[in-house]
Amino acid sequence: MAAPSTTKQNSNLRGMTVSSISLVTFAVGAILVFLRMYVRIRRHKAGWDDYTICIALALSLLGTVANVYQVANGTGRHIETLTPKQLSEFIKWTFIEGVAFVISTCFVKVSVCIFILRLIDKTRRIMHYFVYVLMGFLIVSTLGLVIALLAQCRPLKALYVLGLNGKCYSKNVSTAVAYWQAAINVFTDFTCAGLPFFVIRRLQIKNSLKIGLSVIMGLGVVTASFSALRIGFLHTNLSADVTYDDAANIVFAVLEMNLGIIAATIPTLRPLFVNIEPMVRIASDTTQGPYASDRPFGRNWKELKAGRNLTDIPPNAMGITKSTDLDVSLGPVQASEERV
Repeated sequence: MAAPSTTKQNSNLRGMTVSSISLVTFAVGAILVFLRMYVRIRRHKAGWDDYTICIALALSLLGTVANVYQVANGTGRHIETLTPKQLSEFIKWTFIEGVAFVISTCFVKVSVCIFILRLIDKTRRIMHYFVYVLMGFLIVSTLGLVIALLAQCRPLKALYVLGLNGKCYSKNVSTAVAYWQAAINVFTDFTCAGLPFFVIRRLQIKNSLKIGLSVIMGLGVVTASFSALRIGFLHTNLSADVTYDDAANIVFAVLEMNLGIIAATIPTLRPLFVNIEPMVRIASDTTQGPYASDRPFGRNWKELKAGRNLTDIPPNAMGITKSTDLDVSLGPVQASEERV
């Protein structure tokens, strides 16, 4: 075999792109999940949708570490530039990343389903049953996929230890499993992304808030789109230069996993913005004089000059509202404060 060129050995822009996307999207997801738990714990409303998204984040961390090791051992480089040890490590970490991806995306969608159950009125039994059936399908299908991944070689080490005798699936069978897993993901991703719209349209809230919530919860459609796009790159699993050609497939898997966590978390952060809004509004009202201190309470300055005590000013006059939660329900708005 001819010695690989120095350029091929040292240049790995594709691999750097994979690891960068993985690290950045994981970091954003981790920050948002931290804020989500802060909001829920402070409001004493942490539930299983929060716990399952934390499990998904932990598995995403494992997947991110696996991505880094994948790149360190060959992702983005041509296979002929790798040593047998690097190739063995690449296969091992690709397997670990695959298992983490399958389980993490399952927990993300289970979290979304539980969150939706918080919003659905208990009288809507059909919707409740549908969500429970969807969660059951997610768990069973994920369990089957994990078993298929773990059983692809006997012993499992034969998958990545080169030269070890063992009995493994053919590449065609492995690819068929990958397509089956991708098809399940596309179906469940679009289903979970579409469920919020059926809930939001029945909510007793302003149309502007409905549109805002639809846009935020519709971020799941972006995740589902990456899941669908990934199907077009699964054929790279059969490539003779898999370490180079499979980079795009890995990127789409990373985006599907981490953007799923981000999309599932953003709708739960509204209390942060509701609490910040009054402070921003008051601060903006203090800029009418040459200095911000000229009008310390903005539009309430006239009341203070007239001799009214600050405690006499209605809270809503300062833009502060009593409700600081998601403020969505199928019944009275106050009911959502108990469920979300």
